[in-house]
Amino acid sequence: MSTPIRFAIIGLDHWYTAIELAKECAAHPGIDLVGIADLDEAHARQIAGETGVERVTTDLQEFINDPEIDAIASMVSVDLNPDIVIAAAKAGKHILSVKPLARTLEEATGILNAVREAGVTFIPAETRLRDSALNQYLHDLVTSGKLGTLVSGNLIVSGGLPTPWPGEEPTGGWWVDPQRAPGGGWIDHSIYQIDLLRWLLGEEVVSVSGHAANLVHKDLDVEDYGHAVIEFAGGATFGVEDTWSGPKGAWRNELSLIGTEGAVSVDTATGKVSTFGVSGEPGWTHEEYPSAARDAIAPLIAAIRGEETVLGTIEDGWINLAVCRAFYDAAESKRAVTPEALPGGSGEKSR
Repeated sequence: MSTPIRFAIIGLDHWYTAIELAKECAAHPGIDLVGIADLDEAHARQIAGETGVERVTTDLQEFINDPEIDAIASMVSVDLNPDIVIAAAKAGKHILSVKPLARTLEEATGILNAVREAGVTFIPAETRLRDSALNQYLHDLVTSGKLGTLVSGNLIVSGGLPTPWPGEEPTGGWWVDPQRAPGGGWIDHSIYQIDLLRWLLGEEVVSVSGHAANLVHKDLDVEDYGHAVIEFAGGATFGVEDTWSGPKGAWRNELSLIGTEGAVSVDTATGKVSTFGVSGEPGWTHEEYPSAARDAIAPLIAAIRGEETVLGTIEDGWINLAVCRAFYDAAESKRAVTPEALPGGSGEKSR
C-alpha cells in the first residue's frame, strides 16, 4: 500500500469547500491531514477539533516551508491565493487551489509560470465537480453521441449572498469585497459551469457577451446578477446565468443541453434528470438524480501521484478565468469579447 500523502489545508476563507475537504481528508486512508492554517485561529481550531487534526497555525506559510508536507489545499480568499500557490509551487508542493485561482489574468499567469517551472500538480477546485456522478452521466451522454451534436443549452444557478462562516447571517463576507474577489454573484458559480461545458464539448470558448447588474442588493460593489451568452469553437451556444438575487433559502441549479438527436434537463427543484431521445421511449423520460455517493479524495490522490484523472490542470484554471474576465469586459463594453489566449499554448499536463 502506498504511503499516505501528507497534506495541509491553508485558509478556511472558502469554507464551503475547505471544511468538507478537511473532513474527507481526515477520514481517508490515502491522506495524512497534517494541519490547518487560517488567519482566524478560532476557526482553524474549530475545524481541527472536528477532524482530529492536532497542528494549527495562523502562519499561512508554515506548511509551505515544511519539507515533510507533500501537498496543500489553498482555500484562502482569492486575493491571497497567488502568493500562497506560487510559494507552494516553488517549494515543490502539489496544489489544490481555490476557485478562481486569481483575480486577474496577470496574477493567473504568474501562477501558471511558477507551476510549469516547478512541474508540480495544480488542480483548480472548480474541476473537481467533473467527477460527480451527475457530471459523469452528462459526459457519457455527450461523448457517446446519444444527444447528437450539442447546439445549445442553458445553465442557471439562483441563490443568495454567501455566508461568511457556518451559522452566520448571509452578508456576503469577503466574496462581496472587490479588493478580494474578481467579481460577484456571476463568477461565484459560473466558473464551475464554464469548466463543465469546456470538458463536455472538448472545445474552447470563442465569444462571450453578457449583462451584469445589481437587481436586489443595490449597495454591493460587485454584481448580484449576471447572464452570459457563450459561444464555443464548434458553434454551440449556451446561456450561463448566476445570481445572488434569489429569494432566501430557494437555491436552485438548472441545466439543459440540446443536441441534434436528443436533450437532457436537470433541475434541483425537482431532483429529476429528464431526457429526450435517449432511452428509446417516445417523449421525455424522468429519473431521479444519479447517486451523490463518491470517493471525492481518490481523484485528488491520483492526480497528485501523476496518474490520469478527470481533474483539470493549471491550464484549465487559467482558461476558465479568462472566460470569466471576458464576460466582465463584455458586460462593461456592451459588446462580444473573445477570451485571451493561454500563454505558451495548451502545454503539458502539470503532473
